[in-house]
Amino acid sequence: MLLLALLGPAVIQAQEGPWRLDSALGVPDGLSVTGSLRLRYESMENTFRLVGPGQDDLLLSRLLVHAQINGERLYGGFELQDSRAWLHQDLTPVGTDDVNALEPLRAYVGYRNEEVDIEVGRMTMDVGSRRLVSRNRMRNTINSFTGVRVRWSKSGGVGLQAFLTMPVARLPNNLERDRLRNNEFELDQEHWERILWGLHVSDVRIGNQLDTEWYLYGIREKDRPSLPTRNRDFLTAGLRARNVGKLWAFELETAIQHGKSRASILPIDTTDLDHRAWFIHAEVSRKLQGSWEPRVIFRFDYASGDEDPDDGEFNRFDTLYGDRRWEFGPTGIYGALTRSNILSPGIALRSKPGPSTDFRIDYRPAWLASDRDFMPTAALRDRDGNSGSFIGHQLDARWRWAPPSGNLSVDITAAYLWKGEFLKNAPFAPPAENILYGYFSAALAF
Repeated sequence: MLLLALLGPAVIQAQEGPWRLDSALGVPDGLSVTGSLRLRYESMENTFRLVGPGQDDLLLSRLLVHAQINGERLYGGFELQDSRAWLHQDLTPVGTDDVNALEPLRAYVGYRNEEVDIEVGRMTMDVGSRRLVSRNRMRNTINSFTGVRVRWSKSGGVGLQAFLTMPVARLPNNLERDRLRNNEFELDQEHWERILWGLHVSDVRIGNQLDTEWYLYGIREKDRPSLPTRNRDFLTAGLRARNVGKLWAFELETAIQHGKSRASILPIDTTDLDHRAWFIHAEVSRKLQGSWEPRVIFRFDYASGDEDPDDGEFNRFDTLYGDRRWEFGPTGIYGALTRSNILSPGIALRSKPGPSTDFRIDYRPAWLASDRDFMPTAALRDRDGNSGSFIGHQLDARWRWAPPSGNLSVDITAAYLWKGEFLKNAPFAPPAENILYGYFSAALAF
């Protein structure tokens, strides 16, 4: 009933065009006020995690309200995020990915002209492929960063983006489970003890067809009582190359990491290890004939794991602040696969049955890149590698309806994970039953 009450006006308005808050408020020229409200119900049977309920449900809400004022050159804005969770059990994996009540997500000022855009303050960022720095889509909370970002571009030429930021730590954090699960309010914090910087060069053409991006990111952090970290201090250097044709398209991205980090965030872990890790993503897609605009995609992903827990090195690839939903399946209380300690080919189908709908189905078998390292999302490990490396087969399907003339959009997703030998045999693994997960999400844009 609550969902219908909130979304009902949008369904009515869809017949006449989308309803917009700033139009209703009659805001002056140069000022815009927009927002969205999303409700998502998730359900999962059985678990792959070291600790988790056999049957799990979660109701999530996310309210975003963004006000921005634009001058001829100067601009500024403020965005409020209110993310909450309900219906969880004691063992439901609710954390800062799900809850962040009444938080200033963005508060910024900037200057722009035809070539340069300089932004200062608290901000969100999508950089490149979004695999390493992103503004999250499915996740109920969104990464934000406080600092400065400069973007330079010239029509038909190379683009450059540079940033120096402090990633914002969401509070209450996962160490304060009761406060977090009660959706309590506490202002997030940023500290000079954690710095993320980056240089990203885009639109570098090689020949007539190949478009490349080059990047270098650095992260440096130190433990604080309220901010446990792995004391990451390493560089990530990468390359992305793409070619999109009428029928065929391909993409290749690879990155290496070099520096220092620790194996865990535990206070007793004070050993700085040599961080050596890498990942590669490759895909080829082909557009097929048909009114549904079908496209088939073949993928391969490898992200290194820690080869030997006793060799003084840490080899597990760190995805930094990247997104993964569109490649590795739904997250939420599920989120089995991630861009870390994984080897996984895959095949996917994308289609658009109508102007307001799209459909996708993805299949992935997945292995641990290192059978002696953790499966990060499950917190399971066999230090001797005797439990095998096969994680299992994952199949997920997604249908979305989003009419361009209305405010309402709907997203329905289902996923199934057939457990492999590792998830069945690893020390302290939960019962071997396979995983069934699904969600229904409705969003109102205003």
